[in-house]
Amino acid sequence: MKERPSRILRFFRVINALLILGTFGVAGFVYGGFESVRAVLPEDADLTRYKPLGTTEIYSTERNPDGTIAGHTLLARIAKEDRTPVELSRIPIHLQQATVAIEDERFFEHRGVDPKGIIRAALANLRSGRIEQGGSTITQQLVKNVWLSQERTIDRKLKEIMLALQFETKFSKDEILEMYLNEVYYGHGAYGVQAAAQTYFDKDVEDLTLGEAALLAGLPRRPSKYSPYVDPEEAKRRRYWVLHKMAQMGYITSEEKQAAHEEQIQSRLAELEEKGAAVYRAHHFTNLVIRELCADSRYGADAVYKGGLRVYTTLDMRLQRVAEQELTKGIERLRKQGRILPYPLGQGALAAVDVDTGDVLAMVGGVGDWEETQYNRAHPGPPQYGRQPGSSFKPYLFATAFESGYSPNSVFSGDPLRIGDWAPVNYSPGQGGNYTLKRALGLSVNLVAVRLIQAVGVRKTQRNAARILGIPEERLAPYPSLALGVSELSPLEQAIGYASFASGGLRPRPRFYHTIKDYTGETIEQRQPERVRVISKPAAISLLECLRYVVTNGTGRPANISGIACAGKTGTTQDHRDAWWVGITPDISCAVWVGNDNNESMRGASGSGFAAPIWREFIRQAHEILKLDGEYPEGSGVTATKESEPEEEEEDEEHEEQTDQQPEMASRTVTVCAVSGGAATPYCPDTYERKLLPGEAAPAPCSVHGPPQRSRPQPASSGSSTPGSRPRPADSGEGSSERTQPGTGGSSDGGTVSITICTQSGKPAGPYCPDTVERSFPAGSAPTGTCTIHRAPQPAPEPKPRPEAEAGHPEPGAEQPSGGPGSSEPDSEPPPPPPPTDGE
Repeated sequence: MKERPSRILRFFRVINALLILGTFGVAGFVYGGFESVRAVLPEDADLTRYKPLGTTEIYSTERNPDGTIAGHTLLARIAKEDRTPVELSRIPIHLQQATVAIEDERFFEHRGVDPKGIIRAALANLRSGRIEQGGSTITQQLVKNVWLSQERTIDRKLKEIMLALQFETKFSKDEILEMYLNEVYYGHGAYGVQAAAQTYFDKDVEDLTLGEAALLAGLPRRPSKYSPYVDPEEAKRRRYWVLHKMAQMGYITSEEKQAAHEEQIQSRLAELEEKGAAVYRAHHFTNLVIRELCADSRYGADAVYKGGLRVYTTLDMRLQRVAEQELTKGIERLRKQGRILPYPLGQGALAAVDVDTGDVLAMVGGVGDWEETQYNRAHPGPPQYGRQPGSSFKPYLFATAFESGYSPNSVFSGDPLRIGDWAPVNYSPGQGGNYTLKRALGLSVNLVAVRLIQAVGVRKTQRNAARILGIPEERLAPYPSLALGVSELSPLEQAIGYASFASGGLRPRPRFYHTIKDYTGETIEQRQPERVRVISKPAAISLLECLRYVVTNGTGRPANISGIACAGKTGTTQDHRDAWWVGITPDISCAVWVGNDNNESMRGASGSGFAAPIWREFIRQAHEILKLDGEYPEGSGVTATKESEPEEEEEDEEHEEQTDQQPEMASRTVTVCAVSGGAATPYCPDTYERKLLPGEAAPAPCSVHGPPQRSRPQPASSGSSTPGSRPRPADSGEGSSERTQPGTGGSSDGGTVSITICTQSGKPAGPYCPDTVERSFPAGSAPTGTCTIHRAPQPAPEPKPRPEAEAGHPEPGAEQPSGGPGSSEPDSEPPPPPPPTDGE
C-alpha cells in the first residue's frame, strides 16, 4: 500500500521535471530566437525614419521674360520601383476601407499581430481547399516588405511578428496605413497607390472611383493573377469580392456595392507602359543630367533611382522643341542634297546656354530615333570629348593675343610659311598679304593665326584657352597647329567658352539644374549660378568687335539676324570633316556642329553654309519666345543692325523705288559667296543661299575667288613674307582699308587718310611690327615710308632647325628682342605637331 503513493509521487516528480525542463527549453529557444532576431531588427531611430523608395522626376523650367518661373514640363521618371508617395489625406476613404476590408479587417483592433485572424484565415482556407485569406496583418506585411526578405521560414516569420509588435508601439494606425499604401506592390512595376492609379487609370489617386479603388485594393495579394490586363474576368471577380467585404463590414451600402460592380472598368484602363527609367523628352540632355547626378557624391545612383527626388533642370522645353525642329530640318536637307551621309551617319548637334548664368537652355545630341542616336554629340564626355573645332577655336587664340597687348588693328601676314615639315595653308586661295587681326578673323586667314600663336606662345595659348573653356590643359595639343583647332571640343564646351566673350570675360559654370527637392517638397539643394573671370574686360571687348565683324563682313554673314546683335565664328576642318558655327548674342551662346559619325568628308562643307543657318533660325525664335533684349558689356560698341549692312540698306532703298514703278515679281534664290557677297563661282569655297526680294537684281559675280594662279617661289630658308613681297590684289569693297600694304596710304575719306601705324616707330606698319594702331591723318600730312625698326632678320650662317619656326626667321608679329606686346615665356621644345587642320 505504501508503494502506490510513492509511485504516483515519482510519476508527478518526473512530469514536473519534464515540465521544468520543457519550460526552460522553450524559454531558451524563445530567448535564443529573440536574440537572433534582435540582432537584425532595425534600431528605434530607423523605424521613425521610415522612407519608402520613390520615383525621381526630372522637369524642365520655362521662365517668363522677367525671370519668374512660368511652368515645368516632365522630362523623365526614374526608379528601381515606380513609386510616388502621397499623404493619407490624398488617398480616398473608400480605397483605405477597401484595403482594410480585404487585407486586415481587424486592423484597427489588434496590436500588430492578430491571433484570431490567423485562426480565421486557416479555417477559411481549409474549408475552401485553397488559400483565400492570409493570416498576416497590414503591419506584418509592411515590415516584411521594408526590412525583411520574402523567404518562407520560421525564423523570418518570428522576426516579422516581433518587428510588427515593436512597430505598433512607434506609429499610429493612420501612419501605418499610409506607409502600407505607399509601399505595397500593385503589379506592372507600380509601387504604392499613386503609381498604381497612374499605371492602371492614368489619373491621380484622389480621383479614383469606388469601383477603381476596389480593383486596386484586390491586387496586392496576387498582382499578376488579378491584373485586368492579364485576366479581365478574374480581375472582375476579385473586385466583386472586395466590394462584398466592404458591404459586409458596413463601409458601403448594397446599392453602392452594385453600382461599383457595374462600372465599366476595362474600358478605362490606361495604355500599359514599361516602368523603370522612362525618359519622355530631351533624351540627350535628360540622360546627361542623370549621369551627372549619379556621379555626384552628394547623391549617387541610390538617391537618383530610389530617393524620389524632384529635379528642376535649366532646360526650357520651348527652346528645346525649336532646337530639335531646326536641327532636324537642317540635317535632313543636307542628307537629301547628298552633302552628308544618309541617316543615321549624317548627323548634327546643338547646345545653347544662358550667357550670364550658364544655364543649359537647349541640347540636341543627334537627329533621328533615340534608340539609334543615343550617343550625345553635344557633350559626349570622356573618353571622346567631341570633334575638332577648326577655325572656331581661333577666338581663344585671339583672346590670348589681346590679353598680351595686341589689338584688333595689329597687322600680321597671311603669306605662305613653313614650320619644320609642316606647311599650313589658308582656307581660301589668294589670302596672302597683310591683315589686321580683326579682318583676319573675319575672313578666317589660317596663316595669320599660325603666326599669331608663334608670337603669343603656344603654351600660353594652351593655358588661356583651357581656362576660358573650363577644361584641363592637357586636352589641348601643345603645338602651333592648335591655332587651327586640332583638339576635340564639344558643342556645350564651345557654347560656354563663347559665353565668356559675350559677358565681358566672365565664364559661367554650366548649370544643368537649379533646384532639387524630396518627394514631400522640401528643398535639398538650390544651385546658384557661378562665374569666374577668365579674360580681362578690354580683351573680351576687343574680341567682341572681331566676332561681330565675322558676321557683318566675313564668313559668318549667313548667321546675321536683323535686330539682334549676333557675333561668332565659323569652323571647317581639314577635308571638310566637320562644320561649325559658334555664335553669341548678349543673352545666348549657342554652338552647332554638323558632320558624319564615321568622320568621312562632307561634300562642299563649310561652317557658314551648313551650321550657321541652323543657328540663325534657332536664335531668332529663341529671342522671340524669351523676349530677349540684352546688351553686350559697355564699351564694346557692338549693336544690332536693323536691316543689314549700310551698302545693302542702299540697295533696299533702290529696290523700294523700283517696286513703286514695276509690277510685283516673284522672289528668287541665289548662291552667294560668304566672303565677297557676290554671286558664287565654282572657285568660291564658302557659300550660302540668299533669297532676293521681288525685283531685286542678282549680285555681280564674286571678284575674290578665281582660278588658282601660279605664285612666285618662296625662299627655302624662310616662309615669312618680306616688306618687298608681291602685293595682293585688293578685295572687292569688303573693308579693304583694314588690310594695308607697307607704305600705302590706306583709305581716304573726305580729306583724311587712314593708315596702320607701328606704335613703336610711328611709321606706317610693316609685316613685322608686333603692335599697330589705325590712325587718320589730314590729306598730305600722313607719315611716309615704312617702319625701319622691325625688319626680317638675316639668316644665321649655320641655321639649326627649331620645332616652332625655321631658324633665324621669326614670322611677322613674332616676339622681338625689344620685347613688344605679347611677349611671353619661351615655350619648351614640343614634339612634332599632329596632322594639322587646314580648314576654314
